[in-house]
Amino acid sequence: MDIHKAVAGAGAGRKRDVQVLNKSAIIITLACWEAYVEDLAKNAFEHMINVAESPSVFPEHVLAIAGKRITKSGSLDVWSLADDGWKSALSAHKDEILNKYVVKGSFNTPSCDNIDKLFSELVGLTSASREFYWPGMSNDRAKLKLQDLIELRGEIAHRVESSSPVYKKDVEAYLKLIKRLGTILHNRTVALIYARTNTIPWRRYRHGKTR
Repeated sequence: MDIHKAVAGAGAGRKRDVQVLNKSAIIITLACWEAYVEDLAKNAFEHMINVAESPSVFPEHVLAIAGKRITKSGSLDVWSLADDGWKSALSAHKDEILNKYVVKGSFNTPSCDNIDKLFSELVGLTSASREFYWPGMSNDRAKLKLQDLIELRGEIAHRVESSSPVYKKDVEAYLKLIKRLGTILHNRTVALIYARTNTIPWRRYRHGKTR
């Protein structure tokens, strides 16, 4: 925004020579969202396993997914592993899920569907995206706006010269969207961790009317 002001001025009227700047801002905004979601999921898992005294801190469907790999090795009771062996098993599960969705997967497309799968399988936060709403913004509309941003990023990345024009107002609107979605996902993750561990890993946040 500062560069935009320096290049085109702050006054009203059509701005010239800022298309590449606006489009770059769209790409960076979505890249930040992608990195944020990945970090939040990983940090949530690490906090839960660090404070856990037993594997029951994680929901049953997470343990079921993590246990499949161990069951194949012949263990009859995967969660009665000696000492902290269950933590090693869950850490291996974390690596497998991140490899599936982040390293080799499609998380360069941080859509609602991919977010839901990552958080559900890693820490047990199911259907995280159904909480994406706030006063004046329905869940369906918020999801659609995120998908629009993803598609716009793809259009810019694959055909910069022929892609549709992007304006400063578009950048500002999508940045506000990402800040709101980030606030919601952060707070819901904190709530899950508190419910499962009785600990609060980070403070909660508000962004305007979103919390």
